[in-house]
Amino acid sequence: MVTIEQKLLLFSKLINNSMDKSLNEELKEMDKQYDLKIKKSMDEANQMAKSIEERAAKKAEMKKTESLSRSKVIIKREIIVLKEKYYYTFMETFKKRLSDFIVSEKYKTYLNSLISNLENLLNSYGECNLVIQLTENDKQRHADFIQKELSKNKNCKNIEFKTTNDIMGGFIAVIPDKDIKMDLSIDAVLEDNKTYIMQTIFEALEAGDLNE
Repeated sequence: MVTIEQKLLLFSKLINNSMDKSLNEELKEMDKQYDLKIKKSMDEANQMAKSIEERAAKKAEMKKTESLSRSKVIIKREIIVLKEKYYYTFMETFKKRLSDFIVSEKYKTYLNSLISNLENLLNSYGECNLVIQLTENDKQRHADFIQKELSKNKNCKNIEFKTTNDIMGGFIAVIPDKDIKMDLSIDAVLEDNKTYIMQTIFEALEAGDLNE
C-alpha cells in the first residue's frame, strides 16, 4: 500500500518533471528567438555596412570623377595658354619677315593682286568715290601706282588717299557715300587665317619641324 508520504513525494516529482520540461521548452524557444534576433541584427548590420560602403564608394568615385574633370580642365587650359604663347611668338617672328616683304619688290605684285580683288568688289557697287587707307610708307612708295591701276576702273569716280597706323601693309578701301569698308590689309588676312595658321604651327610642333 502506498503511504501518504510516498504519494506526496511522487506528486512532487511529477511537478518537478513538469516544470523541468516546461522550462526546457521555454529555454529552447527563447534560444530560438534569440538566434532569430541575432540573425536579423546581423543582417541589418551587414546591410547597413554594405550601404555605407556603397555610399563611400560612390562618393569616392564622384570625387575621382570630379578630380579628373578638374585635371582635364586645368590641362586643357594650360594647353590653350601654351598654344597661344607659341602662336604669338611665331607671329612676332613672322611679322618681322612681313616687314621685310613689305619693302621688297615682290610687295608691289602683292598690291596689284589686292587691286584686282578690290575692282571685283567695286563691280557690285557701281560708280563711287573711293578712299584708300594705307601706311605712310606705302602712300609715299605706291600711291601713284594704286591711283593709276584703280583709275582704269570706270566705277572709280574719285580716289583719295589717307594714312593709318592701324595696319602694317595692304590697304583698306572705303566708300563713304555708301558706308562700305573693305579691309584688304595684311592684318585682316592674318586675322581671317588665324585658325589655319595656329593649326599649321601646332602640327609642325607635334612633328618637331618648327624651329624656335
